[in-house]
Amino acid sequence: MQNTGRATAEKSFIVEALIISLSNFVVKIIGVLFKIPMTYILGVNMGIFNAAYSIYAMLFMLSTAGLPVAISRLVASANERGRPREIRRVYRLSVTMFGLIGLFCSLLLFFGAEAIGNFSEHREAALAMRVISPTLFLICISSAIRGYFQGLKNMYPTAISQFIEAFFKLAVGLGAVAVSKNLGASPAVQAAFGISGLTVGVFLGTIFLVVYKRFFDRKNHPIRKSREADAWRVLAKRIALIAVPVTITSSALYLAQFLDTLVINRALMGSGVPLQTAEQLYSAYTTYAVPLADLLPSTLVYPIAISILPTVSAALAVKRYKKAKYYIFSSLRISGIIALPASLGLAVLARPAIALIFGTGGVPIETSSGTVMPIDVAAPALSLLSLGIFLISMLSTTNALLQACRRSYLPMVSVSIGVVFLVIAEIGLVSVPEVGIYGAPIATLVCYTVALALNIRFLAKTQKLKLEFFNLFAKPACCAAFSAAGAHGVNLLLSALIGNERRITCALILLVAVIVAVVIYVVTMLAVKGIRENEVRLLPMGNRFADYLIRKGFLEHHEQRSSRIPDQRTL
Repeated sequence: MQNTGRATAEKSFIVEALIISLSNFVVKIIGVLFKIPMTYILGVNMGIFNAAYSIYAMLFMLSTAGLPVAISRLVASANERGRPREIRRVYRLSVTMFGLIGLFCSLLLFFGAEAIGNFSEHREAALAMRVISPTLFLICISSAIRGYFQGLKNMYPTAISQFIEAFFKLAVGLGAVAVSKNLGASPAVQAAFGISGLTVGVFLGTIFLVVYKRFFDRKNHPIRKSREADAWRVLAKRIALIAVPVTITSSALYLAQFLDTLVINRALMGSGVPLQTAEQLYSAYTTYAVPLADLLPSTLVYPIAISILPTVSAALAVKRYKKAKYYIFSSLRISGIIALPASLGLAVLARPAIALIFGTGGVPIETSSGTVMPIDVAAPALSLLSLGIFLISMLSTTNALLQACRRSYLPMVSVSIGVVFLVIAEIGLVSVPEVGIYGAPIATLVCYTVALALNIRFLAKTQKLKLEFFNLFAKPACCAAFSAAGAHGVNLLLSALIGNERRITCALILLVAVIVAVVIYVVTMLAVKGIRENEVRLLPMGNRFADYLIRKGFLEHHEQRSSRIPDQRTL
């Protein structure tokens, strides 16, 4: 019965992660569809839009991985102990506290937009920043509601509200920027109109969450009310102690894109690059490379972190420490198995991926070494950023695990130290003429590596775990390398035969390369027994698939190998 309960609970958090994964994938696809025509409409002025958009990107990640994480942990703990009154208190306190903080930040951004634009050498982006400033308040409100539902293991409100935000960002934003361009508005005004869709989308998404919660509470009102609840002051202190470190961690972790806005142009110009060229290099990097690098981890791995936190928190709340440690190992393994092939695969397929979505055209960039196209700048940068997909995926998962284990301040420490390394590396590397714009992705990798190393040390020490990355990920890493090599071979062969300058040929290259890579990865993982029975059973129709693989000898039954991996099975 205990094994059945464990399997049910673990499968539950995978189902929850799947809901968020599908939502995030749709949202990211809409985001890409949004940026393609926006790039064509704004052209060389896309950097103005990106400077303001980088603030929204950080805020969006804050809303999906920051504040809700803190609230979901408290709600999950109270729910596991059967305290509906405490759940309501946590929700009301979080809405009040974060609503006030969000209002203050909105006013700060609105009145400080010009100063930010002047400092970052993106003066024309000030108007767009003012247009987007209300989202700070709205995101804080929606974050509290999302965290409430995530703590109750209901991921549908988060998924639906994210879709509403993305859809209206696309519809309103593109419509507004097209109208403004037809009216002959300046580039700054066009960018402001384009980004207005974000504000409208976040507003409507928040309205949906408020209405949904009202109907949800009526339908799920407990018949027998428990009067048990901690005092308001105690809960407020607990929310602050959890939420502040989580908020700082999430905002610091995704501060990289905002720092790009502040640092890149100034550093490039400091090395002798003209302002127009610096703006074009910044635009190529932030428009083509950054969104694609963020696509895979945000849709495939981040949802695991969101879903595992209330599961681990609930287990710890009732002092089921062995179950909590088992979930820790499971989430780390699953995150790595997904992230490794995605990381290496996108690294070798960067150019056709960019060409498929954005094309190979654009305004040529005049550099000291000659004229290059935007894709020629973005493709190597994307290859570098892709190597960080595994790092950022594991970092997000370990952040969530430390937060679930009531060590919220530790991710704040590790990520803050990583950001310090990021700033030093980015300023130093981008300023070197031989490195230039590629210093930005290299600095990002440095940040992720430092923060992840510290997180692993903190998690192992505080939870008394033996986390050996070689034992956990050696086989998946080797299999991912073989699959990436196969994808690279397909890319080289088809590029030589049919070319890689048109979208249709790039689509064919990616389709064949991805199929070959997936087949190689699955076959090699089964051949070396790199995936375990419990991990297969978490998949859709996983029980039937696992039984078949065990009969064929591709999987070992866990009872046969429990003595060989006691750290995962006997915790």
